[in-house]
Amino acid sequence: MEIAELEQLVQLVRASNAGELTLRHEGARVTIRKSPAHSQDVEVETAPAEYEYTAEMTSMVDDSAADRETTMLVTAPLVGVFAHVKPLIGLNAHVAEGQVIGAIEAMKLITEIRSPANGTIVDMFIEASHPVEYGQALFEIRPD
Repeated sequence: MEIAELEQLVQLVRASNAGELTLRHEGARVTIRKSPAHSQDVEVETAPAEYEYTAEMTSMVDDSAADRETTMLVTAPLVGVFAHVKPLIGLNAHVAEGQVIGAIEAMKLITEIRSPANGTIVDMFIEASHPVEYGQALFEIRPD
């Protein structure tokens, strides 16, 4: 993705009511987020989901066709607000079947999100305190 394209996306977010825009392009993820304190300030995050902020686009985990075929999505079983659990589960973390990898709060009730298989977290689609909808993808796991 070229700088001119990124600048156009920043202008698009700045002019819209959207608070955040995340795109995937050629194995990289770009997030453009408005600062909550100043609606005119826009910050650009071009990093993998590990939140290492850099000035250039960084490559994510290889998205070859073989990887996509062997991964599974963990989706939200209900509508609510997502929360991380401790210890924090991040990219490339190894998880066991049945391990709690997140939680959703709905009407002051907590529902644990468990890993469906032993494997490695290859992508995270949600951040803490963000609302989730039924069936929304939360994690992508590559089974062992």
